[in-house]
Amino acid sequence: MDRKYHLDIAGEIRFGPQYFKLEIQGVKVSKYYYGFNRAELEGGRYLAIEEWLTTNYQKGPITRVAIFDLENGLVSRLKTVDKGFVTSFKLKNGVFSYRKEFLAKGKVVESEFEWSSINNWEPTNS
Repeated sequence: MDRKYHLDIAGEIRFGPQYFKLEIQGVKVSKYYYGFNRAELEGGRYLAIEEWLTTNYQKGPITRVAIFDLENGLVSRLKTVDKGFVTSFKLKNGVFSYRKEFLAKGKVVESEFEWSSINNWEPTNS
């Protein structure tokens, strides 16, 4: 299967993970960086990925889940997670789930909601 997206290394957090620029169907997604945590859903139609709102070592991590509809050029961004990472994206029986990992606190929070409740879709580069 031909991937509809591509990640390019953009940098690395001091004592932390790498971060990436995202390109979808040949067009770079502006404004944000992305972590390596991601999942293709519904046979590759959707890409759920960890979106970084800062690469500042002292302020971050500040992340959120971004869900890209690769067929329609849309994205939905979930609630911001302050001082944590988002991982383990799954869609099963109409329920989307993911984990919020707060490494400094040693805490993990599981989150889930009905996939059909996503209603804040906007163009990918808006």
